[in-house]
Amino acid sequence: IHTAWQKWQTGITDHLDGELAFIVCDTRENRLYAVRTPGSALPIFYHISDDRIVLASAPKGIFALGDIPREVDEQRIADSLILNYEDRESSFYKNIRSAPLGHIMEVRSDRVAMHRYHDLGDAPAVRFANDADYAEAANELLQRSVVNHMRAETTPAATLSSGLDSPSVVVCALEHLARQSGGTAEPLISFTSVPEPGWDGRAHGNGRVGDESGPVRALARRYPELDARFVDSAGRSIDHDLDKIILLAEAPPFGIGNLHWANDIQRLAAAEGRHVILGGASGNQTFSFSGSSIYAQLLRQGRLIKLARELYHIGEPGARWRGIYSRVFKPHLPANWARKIQQMRGIAEGSGWPIFSAVNTDYAADMQVDERAEKMGHDHGFSGFVRLRDAMNQMANSGVGEAGQAVRSALQTLSGVQGRDPMGSRKIAEFCAGLPADQYIRNGEDRLLIKRMMAGRLPEEILAAPRGRQAADKHLRMTRDLPRYHEEIERMGDNPDMAQRFDVPRLKRLLDSWPEKTPVCDDDHPDYKIALIGMNRAIATSRFINWVNGKN
Repeated sequence: IHTAWQKWQTGITDHLDGELAFIVCDTRENRLYAVRTPGSALPIFYHISDDRIVLASAPKGIFALGDIPREVDEQRIADSLILNYEDRESSFYKNIRSAPLGHIMEVRSDRVAMHRYHDLGDAPAVRFANDADYAEAANELLQRSVVNHMRAETTPAATLSSGLDSPSVVVCALEHLARQSGGTAEPLISFTSVPEPGWDGRAHGNGRVGDESGPVRALARRYPELDARFVDSAGRSIDHDLDKIILLAEAPPFGIGNLHWANDIQRLAAAEGRHVILGGASGNQTFSFSGSSIYAQLLRQGRLIKLARELYHIGEPGARWRGIYSRVFKPHLPANWARKIQQMRGIAEGSGWPIFSAVNTDYAADMQVDERAEKMGHDHGFSGFVRLRDAMNQMANSGVGEAGQAVRSALQTLSGVQGRDPMGSRKIAEFCAGLPADQYIRNGEDRLLIKRMMAGRLPEEILAAPRGRQAADKHLRMTRDLPRYHEEIERMGDNPDMAQRFDVPRLKRLLDSWPEKTPVCDDDHPDYKIALIGMNRAIATSRFINWVNGKN
């Protein structure tokens, strides 16, 4: 970094491709720079007062000075409870800010400026003669990225699901190991989360499956050199190690449903002497992008014949007509209009955040969460986008992704294992943003690019697998701990400040009418999304606030 900075100065950002966060102090110019690359770079926090600016990789580095109080930012708490993280510079602490991903912060004696240097909207168009050339270029990028991310003292491990992304990373890693050593390197170990025994087999989400082990075993049969292992985290609670994560991350996790198995996998990798674990978390916004925005984009472009042809392929006539509004017209509407139409159609998502958030509605109104969300462009009704590139840009630069970096750092600290995502490199993101829409979806078939890339390399069980649902056994784990949750919600209600923030009566009603089986729709429980999402987020947030305030 030092050599590159000397050569390019602030132009270094044109040459960076990796998960990097760094600070440069230029004593000759009396300036300071903080840089975070796009993707998954670790955080940089800062505090500005009249006589100084303090920067650190974690809030504790700022609070260690002793004269800056650690106080919760109430507005950030309120926004986060409705999943609005679009103020990407805010933190969970008063007077502490964060440099966003893809930005360079410049500090001079007379001013502080934040410059966004990376925007997928500026990515150049990528055009080849035919589909095979697109797939070949994409494969070359992915293979190079996987090799770069495998640099470590020992062979990395990998997380592995039944989707298209992590299996593609694993196959590329296996191919590299075979080329590198002729099969003599340490084997690649993969870890797949599976439900613990006793799970009722139900999974939330249309067509989702909760046990992804079948397609993964098919992949292991195709590649016998893969050491595929399955992790059920039997006996673990949903909030296992939550307090440690809060202590290390100094923030409430965005969601705690997957913490138990993610933590177990990293511990198991460390026990095998693997200090790097590969994944494919960014694949949905790059190579396996669904392309579902094509319908609204074609309408915007006035390509009505092409639009009609694509709509013809999306399903049975009834489903086709029902989908025209949501696919074609809804993305063009203001978010509040789209929500009102959903409400008139009786669609739950039209109600917005109240269906999944346990925030006290009076508190939400006092904190003006709706007004702020509208001003920031936060759409909790998921209206969609009118251009594929806009959808990719939002996925790559969402505040939710930003908020998760501190937790990633905490998990790495707990286990000593670094998570790496070859699918999320800058070069890959820009390449994918520049592709024409029909490389992702055509004639009703989506995720075309990754399917062509991996044809003949992934088994049919993976290529045709339905979408998985991680932590599908959440209901089983929570049911086991209901008495403890009752006690925690009671304590929440006994604290006037907590009772002001959270809808404690609603949480108590949920616990008193806890469903006997995994709730997947309103018929199972009218507050099933609070059971699956809202309650755990309320618990994580309340524990974080108590930790900041020095309470148990």
